[in-house]
Amino acid sequence: MQSHQNSRFPAVGTFGRAAVAALGLCLALVAVGCKVNSTDVDTWKGTMKGPGKIVAVILAEKYDIALRTHAALALVQMERQDVDGVAELQHALQALPPETRTSIVDGLAPGLETMMTTGAEKASDSVDEGPPPHQIRAKDAAFLLTSQASAATREALTKAVISWYVEDFNGRSLAGNFSAEQVVRALGAPAAAILVDALSSELPQQALVKLSELIGQLGSAEGKAKAGSRLVAIEREMEGDKFLGWLTGKIREQMSSSGTVPDAAKVAKVAELNRHNFIIEGSIPALKYLADQKEVSDRLLQIASTPGGDQRITDRRTRALQALEGKVSKGHLQQLLALALDKANPVSVRDYAFDRVGDIRSPEAIPPLWVLVSDAADGRLRWRASELVLALGGPGVIAEFFSKLPGGDTEFAPEELEGYASRMGQMTPLPVEVLRAQLNSPNWWQRVIAIRFFERKGVAADVARLSKLAGDSAETKGKGWPKAQTVGKVAQAAVAALQDRLKQSGSGAARN
Repeated sequence: MQSHQNSRFPAVGTFGRAAVAALGLCLALVAVGCKVNSTDVDTWKGTMKGPGKIVAVILAEKYDIALRTHAALALVQMERQDVDGVAELQHALQALPPETRTSIVDGLAPGLETMMTTGAEKASDSVDEGPPPHQIRAKDAAFLLTSQASAATREALTKAVISWYVEDFNGRSLAGNFSAEQVVRALGAPAAAILVDALSSELPQQALVKLSELIGQLGSAEGKAKAGSRLVAIEREMEGDKFLGWLTGKIREQMSSSGTVPDAAKVAKVAELNRHNFIIEGSIPALKYLADQKEVSDRLLQIASTPGGDQRITDRRTRALQALEGKVSKGHLQQLLALALDKANPVSVRDYAFDRVGDIRSPEAIPPLWVLVSDAADGRLRWRASELVLALGGPGVIAEFFSKLPGGDTEFAPEELEGYASRMGQMTPLPVEVLRAQLNSPNWWQRVIAIRFFERKGVAADVARLSKLAGDSAETKGKGWPKAQTVGKVAQAAVAALQDRLKQSGSGAARN
């Protein structure tokens, strides 16, 4: 495979080896007034000095545009290891006046398009080896010449190049000097628009995702809307019987070709598994890149809200919520809260619904979450909801947060209390006074949260405050605490950590 880089192409105004030799040849041809025709050009493709003679024809004004165009195509057609015909063509064209260059490129385009679509029946066009070399050269040449073509030809070349890639995206995306991604990014929205028509349920999952990513990043507003609608249709198609039938047929073919007698039950099971993989690894991740389109976000929320205890359904619901990351708005809040608060939903669905609620960053989400903050039984969900409340509410919500935490014999894991202290330490402004008051709380868990906060954010004066709690004999309760752990031991460790931090910073002594 050739390198993806264009480093071997000299800058504009320089010439390749054949082009340099062509200068002398061009003068010689003019001087003797010899007659050159297309047959001569075709013969030169295989001779030692032929490439230089072909370049000379391109550069010589005495020849008509048709012959010079024929010579330009001949450079791409050459099957040689010693000369890069595409590079020589690029260099030669750069030396021509803009009008002449455009005329040759416009005349060359149909020939390049033909080269890109012929010869696929050759053995070299196998799944393992990719398309034949002449197609790759034609593709590279067409891409390089788009910037030198007229508007109509540029559009035609763009369509031809992108269509060539999507014919077998996985097999061709890295072929030649330029990858599919490089080409699409260089050609921009026009190329992305062509990719929309290539979206198909029968594309390999990775190809569907990559095409959608490029469209989402480079497409026009119209192109993105069209792609979003197409992807929604593809996802629905994958859920249907027709797509399952297509997969079943493919699996039967593979089994038969390997000498295995297709077993109906086994084929059906494999087909269902493949359909599931196409959806969770193909269509739903592809939808992610167009999730800012209303039709797409609505469909992803619909998938996320699909009831059912089957693991495959849960996987799809979870992937749908993952795909909505950063693409939800306040209008989605109530639906996401419903998913997060519904105890009948699987854990992964609830967790990612909480994440998406957090993305919206609306204080309106806080009131419904208090019921979970006060939950004494489910520590994991209490922790999840509490951190979200703190993130959304900031310093102004801390007092109410402490009042909502469950009391009595409720157990709190050390990681949970650590998480609250860490979240409070990220607030602006820091809730110092509220946390200092909590050092005197009658509840051991609130004192631990405050201790952990000042361990991170305390100043020199807080060393004395924490030291007063060194004898606190209240035992911590919850999974994960060391045996016989007390609030006093937590405070002692915090004092040591705070003093070490202040010593390293050298600035804490003067602060209070």
